[in-house]
Amino acid sequence: MLIIIAGGIRIYNNTSMLKSYERLSRFYDAGWGDFAIHYVSLIKELLRERYTAKAQILDLACGTGILALELARCGHTVHGIDISPEMIDIAKKKATGLPDLSFAVRDMTAFSLDSKFDMVTCTYDSINYLRLLRDVRKLLYNVASVLNDGGLFIFDSNTKYLYMKHADELTKREINGEEFIHRCKYTTRGNVAVTAFSFSDGTYEIHRQRPYSYDELHPLLNNARFRVLQLFSWFEHIPYSSDSPKFFCVAEKLISD
Repeated sequence: MLIIIAGGIRIYNNTSMLKSYERLSRFYDAGWGDFAIHYVSLIKELLRERYTAKAQILDLACGTGILALELARCGHTVHGIDISPEMIDIAKKKATGLPDLSFAVRDMTAFSLDSKFDMVTCTYDSINYLRLLRDVRKLLYNVASVLNDGGLFIFDSNTKYLYMKHADELTKREINGEEFIHRCKYTTRGNVAVTAFSFSDGTYEIHRQRPYSYDELHPLLNNARFRVLQLFSWFEHIPYSSDSPKFFCVAEKLISD
């Protein structure tokens, strides 16, 4: 039996390892869906301020399409992309009968689209799955390439303080009749957070993330010609500080010269 050490978490059989969200996609909505709903009121507020009755929105790392579906129901045209085929399969089923909602399997660091958008979203710590700054840079330039001048980019990021808070936690859960355990580890030396989801049939999903502070990402936003409009640490616009566990950022694409 092969033992693999993944960020301090022991995995006993690499043949039982699944891709991220290969199994978790089945009960993602029930377990984590509420977070996406919180974004709807924030996005409505931003669109009202810009007098946009019907916006073109791109949802990056859209998962099972929870946020995209809610925005489409608000009357906007929404396209969602995600690297997980399992997540997109679920999202596409939700889009049935909604002509202004579509989904595709794409890498958010390497997508190419013909359309232009008024807003791009990248929510629920999706950016933390990019563990190299050069990949974050690619993401930002991709976002800028599909945004209209003056368009908005909304994203959030976990910082190291969130991962430190939950390090060494072991949580047993049951969702939709399926039992599983998830363990969290964070190593400051490697600056990597690892969450292992172990299922009752012996399979595992390993999720690796890198924390980012606002100070790390702000120069990359500037280089991609974004101006930060809002920065806060939770939906209630709690002020962001250097030791916040999470930050939310609303950035505007600068008008081309």
